[in-house]
Amino acid sequence: MKLNNLCMSFIVTMFSLNIAADGDHGGYQCYSSDPEMGDSAFWAGEAIESFAQNEFEKTINIVDACFDVFATEAVIMQKELDANKVKYPPIGRVTRNEKEKIHKNYAVNDVSMALWAKARSLEETGKTDLAKNTYSKCMYLAHGRAWDPKGWFWNPAADCINRARKLLE
Repeated sequence: MKLNNLCMSFIVTMFSLNIAADGDHGGYQCYSSDPEMGDSAFWAGEAIESFAQNEFEKTINIVDACFDVFATEAVIMQKELDANKVKYPPIGRVTRNEKEKIHKNYAVNDVSMALWAKARSLEETGKTDLAKNTYSKCMYLAHGRAWDPKGWFWNPAADCINRARKLLE
């Protein structure tokens, strides 16, 4: 049991190291004002939206502003899923039942998506070493799934693996 707690502390610490370059995040708030949307979903959605608009520095700042708020829950959720040998969620189009199961992993989903957006933004701005570090954090959240508005799920961790591999070549 002590080893598990030590491992968990190490993982959470590694996730938190070097996430924010500084304390200025443009006054970004980490909590949703929409009662229909959870806080971490709001945060990840804002990161994705700014990435889609090629606002890479803004994306990095959004992720950094709230990462510490949401990361611990995601790491704990991922660790529990792994410990319980829960099968990885599917990608692509899924049934309503599968979609509900995926949404239960909200913390892993949201943090993996936000890390993906930050890593991509770092890569786009030429900050390769920071991108590699962020991709490595994203890879850990293998149960995370992101919803594509076209009607299917994809795996941010798998894309992070592919992109990090290309940076290492």
